[in-house]
Amino acid sequence: MANENNTTKPYIVKNADGVEYLLPYYPATFRALLDDKDTIRDLLNGILELDRDHEIVDLSYAFEKYIDVFMPGDEPMRLDVWVSTRDNRFMNIELQNREHPFFLDRMQLYNAYLTIRGKHDYNRSEQFLAMSEKEKMAHYYEVPETVSIWLCRFPILEPKNKYIIVDLVKFLKLRKGVNSREDFWLRLISRGPLEVPESEDPLLKNALDRLRVSNADPELLKKMEQFMFDGMHAYDAVIAENFLKGKTEGKSEGKTEGYADAISVMQAMGLPPEKIAEAKARLEALKSK
Repeated sequence: MANENNTTKPYIVKNADGVEYLLPYYPATFRALLDDKDTIRDLLNGILELDRDHEIVDLSYAFEKYIDVFMPGDEPMRLDVWVSTRDNRFMNIELQNREHPFFLDRMQLYNAYLTIRGKHDYNRSEQFLAMSEKEKMAHYYEVPETVSIWLCRFPILEPKNKYIIVDLVKFLKLRKGVNSREDFWLRLISRGPLEVPESEDPLLKNALDRLRVSNADPELLKKMEQFMFDGMHAYDAVIAENFLKGKTEGKSEGKTEGYADAISVMQAMGLPPEKIAEAKARLEALKSK
């Protein structure tokens, strides 16, 4: 389509046949372009490269969606295009024409609020509300899939905040032995002092010395006897994880309740007897709900 652009308005272009079009990279025209469910669906499926088994089938959307959570100022957070899918995925599409100071920080702030809003809506979705109380507890920390898409008409740099996720299982399979300081620290953290060689390096030697039982503070040993996992939330996460694992195993074994003995899993993990008894009581209480 040839563009003669013989117009007096910068947001309008005209083709060789004299047909005028709005340029879609202004806020109002961008919303006009995307004011159609199928258009948004096709755009997202394309950008996310979703195959037929994972593509978005149905969705709802809103323009300039207010995010009613705490903001560090009086100005509320507004998302250009807020999208929620039928299978509880939450997405935001932002169009940016100009860069401004702290733009990357803004991206990360928006994504944080998108995640919070997604979690808020997921916990009020039909899928979540239909769960039993025990299933809701098991899914307490589940965050739905959220995708923040920024269409920028200028070059951008890498965000300054990064997530580094180390797959310790894969790491141990790929790295045999200790050949670097990274190997030492990650093997020590994941496998324990017996899996790393003794070292004359003062830093590494002192680290191993701090883990010696003979050097440990008695209060630390007492704490470990009582609580292998810090805090209520970490312990609840262990119960939830083992409940879901037990449920899956139970279904595979054809049990009518779809519920395997999660307590035996906790015993294998080495939880103290009093904690196992507490977990058993909580799981029994949930089963009766």
